[in-house]
Amino acid sequence: MSNELGKKEKKFLVKFMLHIAMFLAVLALSVLLNETNDLSIYSTGFLAMTPVIPVIFLLQLVVKHYRSLDEYIQRVMGESLLWAVGVVGCAAMAYGLLSEMVEVPSISLAFMLPAIAVIFGVAQSIKLASDTHEE
Repeated sequence: MSNELGKKEKKFLVKFMLHIAMFLAVLALSVLLNETNDLSIYSTGFLAMTPVIPVIFLLQLVVKHYRSLDEYIQRVMGESLLWAVGVVGCAAMAYGLLSEMVEVPSISLAFMLPAIAVIFGVAQSIKLASDTHEE
């Protein structure tokens, strides 16, 4: 069974990396086309949003993989995601409130999803480590 699980995990990781590669390729192409051509505002807006398309397919892949996992791992991932969204959401709200009171550098909203992903990974590692120590 673990060999089957290993194959499933490896297949998921390969697909995951392919989706990330597609995202990076579309991002590079959209930036290159935007900088080398004099495009209308609509074309520029379309190019700016095209890298989201591979991310949507990546999300679909992750949800499908999540559904195939056992209940314990789903519970760990769910709690980790709640922590990640909560931490990033609170940080965004705090930064927004701070920016209303004092002059602070602007931060692009494009960094929210990567921040959620990083905090999700950290929270998941902490949760799995704490559960291992409890046993």
